[in-house]
Amino acid sequence: MQGKVELPPFKKPPATLERLMSKSTPMSKKFMKNIRMYNNMFAFTSMGGKVDHSVNNGQAPYVFRISGQNMHYMGSLLPMPEKQPRFSQMYIYDTENELSNRISSVNG
Repeated sequence: MQGKVELPPFKKPPATLERLMSKSTPMSKKFMKNIRMYNNMFAFTSMGGKVDHSVNNGQAPYVFRISGQNMHYMGSLLPMPEKQPRFSQMYIYDTENELSNRISSVNG
């Protein structure tokens, strides 16, 4: 709308999260370095849709555009034989070992 839309300011995050996002301590720097991995660790679904690659010709900043319907994919609740649990499987398949499953999914 030609710059006529004004968004409200972001709400302040909880104090613990704000400290982790500050990059002022070794722990917060590690958190920010691994934030995408942490986010993926708690993802139960992944986004899907028909990606329109025609808008990117290398002359401008990258644009991610989906045409049609946006959807979420959710895999099986049970892992494939001989495979480690992933995504929601880490919470449903083996609840007694869910913490070690999450750690091994990151390390291996």
